[in-house]
Amino acid sequence: MEHTIFGLIKKRGEIAGQHKVAVRAADMLKVDLDAIDRALVLCGYTDDPKGIAPRGKYKQLFGRNELKLTIINALRVAPADDVAIAAKIMAAKGWGEDMQADVLKRVRDALQRAQKDGHDVQDFGPDGCLWRLAP
Repeated sequence: MEHTIFGLIKKRGEIAGQHKVAVRAADMLKVDLDAIDRALVLCGYTDDPKGIAPRGKYKQLFGRNELKLTIINALRVAPADDVAIAAKIMAAKGWGEDMQADVLKRVRDALQRAQKDGHDVQDFGPDGCLWRLAP
């Protein structure tokens, strides 16, 4: 039982140290945000700077035009729905199920862009929504 207590004490000290560093980093980020907010106001920004949505880093999964060309190649074989296209891409890349939501969103966005450009056509049939290349 003594070994367990000493191990827990050691682990708590490590986590407390990590927490202290993280709090210090968060405080520095808050100071930077406040400085940018003041600069925005000085430059004439009239809205509330806190209303600006936070942004995360974009994770690039595909090279330039890679997704578009992959979708076109998949639709040349046969009409397919967005889920099937995303599954083919994930299988070809060797990605797991944890990437499914992100890949599916990107496939849907790419299909919508291609439809606006006149490359793809959405076809509502008995099997639901299928995508095919425009004639």
